[in-house]
Amino acid sequence: MKELAGRTAVITGAASGAGRALALECAKEAMNVVVADIELEPAEAVVQEIEQLERRAIAVQTDVADRESVEALADRAYAEFGEVNLLINNAGVSRRSPLAEPADDNWNWILAVNLWGPLHGVYAFVPRMRDQEGPAHIVNTASVSGLVARRNVNGIYTSVKHALVGLTNVLRDELEPEGIVVSCWCPGGMLTNIGDSGRNRQADFGGSYPEEARRTAREPNPMTAEDVAPRVLAAIREERRYIFSHPGTRATVEEYYQQIRDDYDAAERIAAELG
Repeated sequence: MKELAGRTAVITGAASGAGRALALECAKEAMNVVVADIELEPAEAVVQEIEQLERRAIAVQTDVADRESVEALADRAYAEFGEVNLLINNAGVSRRSPLAEPADDNWNWILAVNLWGPLHGVYAFVPRMRDQEGPAHIVNTASVSGLVARRNVNGIYTSVKHALVGLTNVLRDELEPEGIVVSCWCPGGMLTNIGDSGRNRQADFGGSYPEEARRTAREPNPMTAEDVAPRVLAAIREERRYIFSHPGTRATVEEYYQQIRDDYDAAERIAAELG
């Protein structure tokens, strides 16, 4: 989608962090914006910021873990703007939890938001996108942690983001013949409030819990969501399969996949030795 001006973007998790930065960047590109978030008042504040840029925007309270809520979001967006050209399934949560210890509430919550959330977006918007005249592009916010599984304290998050990367790649190939572009955004560290996602954990998943200690964003350090947002839109214009907003993470990814190549070398050696 080379031309963004005059198009409409729907962004989930857009009341703060990366979602807010993307919403404001879309507005700067003369797009209409639907600010979707589980927190309505902060979403309305973002709408006010967008209106100061003289662009149209609405706030829609949305729980991406609830399919009916996302369907209602799609209904509202299409009723207001007629079509949606860019859907960014950005809402995400994280909680530290060792994988070897039972943590059903954490698994269910992170799966519901980080994996089912984007799927609910696909189910709600793709049928409508198929019927519209204008272009359509879907971006799923994954993570470098969806490409690299390493020892960390966010094992559930890492596992679910791996699933989202796979989902997004399959979806891209599935929808490409229909002219709907799908991209997988894999950011690195950013200074956002994802460490405080527990403030919005729904009652069905155990309810809210106190903010966890935040770590400083890694490479480059520090990087803000406002630094990153223009890079994401530039990659959207190029219709990239993967959106890498943090070039500094390349060495980590290459090192990780070198381990896979090394193990393939070992497999060939073992096969040769065993005949």
